[in-house]
Amino acid sequence: MIVLFFVITVLLFFIGVPLGITIGLSSMIYILLTDITPMIIIQRLFTGIDVSALMAIPFFILAGNLMLTGGLAQRILDLANSIIGRSTGGLAMVTILGCMFFAAISGSSIATAAALGTIMIPAMVDKGYDRDFATSVVSTASPMGVIIPPSITLIIYGSLSGSSISDLYSAGIPAGVIVGGALLIAVYLMSRKRKYKGNKEPFTWKEFGKALFRSLWALGTPVILIGGVFSGFFTPTESGVAAVVYAVLVGMFIYRELKGKHLASIFFDSAKTTATIMFIITNAALFAYVLAYENIPSRLVSGFLSVSDNPVVLLLIINLILLFFGMFMDTIAILVIVVPMFLPIINTLGIDPVLFGIIVVVNTAIGMCTPPFGGTLLVSANTGNVPLIKASSQSAYPIFALIAALLIITYIPILVMFPVW
Repeated sequence: MIVLFFVITVLLFFIGVPLGITIGLSSMIYILLTDITPMIIIQRLFTGIDVSALMAIPFFILAGNLMLTGGLAQRILDLANSIIGRSTGGLAMVTILGCMFFAAISGSSIATAAALGTIMIPAMVDKGYDRDFATSVVSTASPMGVIIPPSITLIIYGSLSGSSISDLYSAGIPAGVIVGGALLIAVYLMSRKRKYKGNKEPFTWKEFGKALFRSLWALGTPVILIGGVFSGFFTPTESGVAAVVYAVLVGMFIYRELKGKHLASIFFDSAKTTATIMFIITNAALFAYVLAYENIPSRLVSGFLSVSDNPVVLLLIINLILLFFGMFMDTIAILVIVVPMFLPIINTLGIDPVLFGIIVVVNTAIGMCTPPFGGTLLVSANTGNVPLIKASSQSAYPIFALIAALLIITYIPILVMFPVW
């Protein structure tokens, strides 16, 4: 029966059925064909989104859309362009830096992929970049939204493991820098090979100063949000509300690009995006239930962990398991399944749960841009109007860079844990 379950899932995906429907429908068919009571479908669909930490999602999505329309995101991109836009592959690297900044505002990789993809993919194509390449840059850079705080994924991990959200945020900042640096190197090398040139205008401190001054209010957003959480002034969920208020005030009264006529469409688009994400999350919970019912994760874990009891080897095996899960499962589903299984092992090995949280989150970030079910890969391919196979093939080298960053974080933990230890 489990073979039929996987066959249906893969078949639905390859005929173009949306991800949320694919995993939900295949799970429902499996349950209806077994002796599981059908009522479990309703229960799991509701409990899948009955998580208080998920309340932050609609606020961060709304804040991201408000900042995009209000000019905050564009000014961040302009600042990044003034810093690095003249180098080889400059616009692609501006996209990566923009994703890093915007991730710190939106807290969502999907929102980052949608917002930055809409702006940067057409901009790169206009400058002579291949559309497949431009799409792959957005696809692989936008997952940093789950690493750099404020991160919805870090919040969920903290609630599952009992780890400090503040400590997770502290470690998430250097982890995001490492991942971003690895991507910058990979994209630079690819751009040099493809001869993608940067802007021709020479660097001037005057232009940089103007870009910095124009972006000060936009740059204040992550400072306020992260600083508010660290100081205990508000909770991570409340920081989402603060982001919405701040975006409205800055967009309307400082930059004056956000108008009252924009609000209806912004709220509507944010509601649609939120509904889509919640629909995927709730169906992922049902999908995760089927996997857990068949003991698929436990079988895989037991098989891998029987190989060795060496911490170095075990961490490598855990990373392989997480990377494999990330190819097929939603981030939330991975957290719900993996964290309870691996935490006892991590504690036995004496590994800091905060470090393990960063490792898990980086793995899920990589999973978001890997086929066949990568969320940012799907969003970016749709935004860039590029076939999924082409977008996936162009993402190979950046994904290798992400994996290299993952190994650095795993085996040189001081690089990310120094703010906590």
